[in-house]
Amino acid sequence: MESQTDPSLNGLFRAISFQIAGIAVTLTANSANFALILFADTDGHEIALCVPIIATAVFTFVWGDATLQSQVANIKDANNETKKTNAYKYISTQPYRLLRLMNLFLAIALAASQFAILFAS
Repeated sequence: MESQTDPSLNGLFRAISFQIAGIAVTLTANSANFALILFADTDGHEIALCVPIIATAVFTFVWGDATLQSQVANIKDANNETKKTNAYKYISTQPYRLLRLMNLFLAIALAASQFAILFAS
């Protein structure tokens, strides 16, 4: 008898890898935003600099929310054999709604701090 991998596990691992990639992109974009705001002469360019701040915040929220929802969907699609594992029991009990809310607050907090620095006199 040949062992088959649960397709939901492949989807879950793919969602987690996309989430890690999104975190890397978000970290890079926010670092660039902060560096630009802190070290460049931004006088007269405040409105233009709002675009990358808002874009980064939207990306952070949309990408993070989508990957978390994908993880939840793949967890729900697990077969009965997978549902008996300790890994499934642990992963399926994670507070995904709270994680989605934290993702939203993180995007807002980072954007708010960048706006505060940008518009500080």
